[in-house]
Amino acid sequence: METFECRTIDIAPTISKLLEIPMVLPTGKPIPEVEAFTKGKPCKRAVIIIVDSLGYSLFRRLCPVMQNLQALAREGVLFKCKSPATHTSPAIASIFTGYFPEEHRIFSTGDIYVERAKDPENPKLKSIMEWAYQAGMKASAVIESEGAESFRGRIKEFYGVPDSEDILDYDRKITEYAVQALREKPDILAVHLRALDRFSHRADSWEELKKAAKAVDENLGEVFQNSQKGTIFFICGDHAVHGGQKWLKNATGEEVKNHQENLVALIAGCC
Repeated sequence: METFECRTIDIAPTISKLLEIPMVLPTGKPIPEVEAFTKGKPCKRAVIIIVDSLGYSLFRRLCPVMQNLQALAREGVLFKCKSPATHTSPAIASIFTGYFPEEHRIFSTGDIYVERAKDPENPKLKSIMEWAYQAGMKASAVIESEGAESFRGRIKEFYGVPDSEDILDYDRKITEYAVQALREKPDILAVHLRALDRFSHRADSWEELKKAAKAVDENLGEVFQNSQKGTIFFICGDHAVHGGQKWLKNATGEEVKNHQENLVALIAGCC
């Protein structure tokens, strides 16, 4: 699989351009390889799925057990994607808005409420889903409950799942809500799967991590199967895997470098 390079802050402006969603131009820029890939394809809607901790090197290690994601990468475009943050909240905010953390200033879920209280119309705080909704399009999000509530009054359809110690069950609920959201035929849907991240903290072996990767992949497959024709998927990690010392014990020099540079996998593909 040929690999290109981009930044996670480039995802939102890419979707904006492909779906003709008007937004204040952020720091990120449209990704030319995605534009070239979609040329002549009927990409009328987009699904963003953030796979927590899906670093680029980790994806290459785990792709043999992630058959659905591997197939999307084979038919689509694979990127080494530079993330500007090593923690989930600022990293996801950058994916959704197209700005660096020092610009959107979302370093925790609670910061969303604080920053919006200061300036509710600050364009650096608006996600691509909100820009779409503001333009009269159908937008939806399926994430953890506290984060989901931040969309209240900003998009019509959002689904929250309470945090759980059983992260595989949590991701299953996220996936079930994602399928439910897809029945409403949104123009853009955002989803966050967390099992890989949770297992990376708690697991002690690659076999355990592969179990999480396989579960994530099954959830991805279910979303793919329930999406309409003409959907472009952006499957992206938010940051490189935590517990680096544990997972990098037998890593190659390139894998270590990718981890140190906080490179995540981004796969763009159509159904």
